Amino acid sequence: MIKTTIVLTLALSNLFSSEYINFGKFENDNSIFIQKDVSKLSEKFLGIQYVSNTLSNSDIDTSKENLIINFDALDCFTFIDTIEALKNSDSKNEFKQNLVNTRYKNGDISYYQRNHFFSDWLDSNSVQDITCKLGQCEKTIKYLNENEKYLKEIPTKKREISYIKSSFIDTTLLKNGDYIGIYTDKKALDVTHTGIIIKKFGKVFIRHASSLKKNIIDSELLEYTKNKLGVIIYRAVN
Repeated sequence: MIKTTIVLTLALSNLFSSEYINFGKFENDNSIFIQKDVSKLSEKFLGIQYVSNTLSNSDIDTSKENLIINFDALDCFTFIDTIEALKNSDSKNEFKQNLVNTRYKNGDISYYQRNHFFSDWLDSNSVQDITCKLGQCEKTIKYLNENEKYLKEIPTKKREISYIKSSFIDTTLLKNGDYIGIYTDKKALDVTHTGIIIKKFGKVFIRHASSLKKNIIDSELLEYTKNKLGVIIYRAVN
């Protein structure tokens, strides 16, 4: 349950019929709209609370889809879509529009148009899959959400998924701000977790909203993924 205060704003515009807005410690801090370096921008979010299912929560009326922004509580997916929208924004209003375009297909605030899966990001053409450019990769066919296993009323999506063992990655090819998904062999799911690639101190890290540590942290990539089946890497094109 989200324990922090969420502000509800109703019908501010034709674009956003209902909004749940909480900029937390950034309410009066415009530095997040000035910083375009993803490493430095996402660093500002270290320590922020992890909360699961932030877009489907008992504190929020989910009978219809609303724009939800809560910088005091993020899950692994809302963390990365927040950063992707922020790095392309110069103001709060521009951020809200960019978040809608990142989180939803065609900017349509709808449960049915939401990007529920990591690989849904490829549909928007704002990221490219670079997984197989990093080393020896594997490919498999997935039937995402087959038989509504995870999401009610969301149709099954047949999708080819590429993944790579982290130990096979030529890490010199990774860049700050690349997006990473932790691959799963579950037939109806592409990844179980997401984060951002950060390179510092001569090492590579995944910056992520950790359900184990309950906040946003940095974990060394090879250590964190050593027992994982593989990872998927996307790179923003803008």
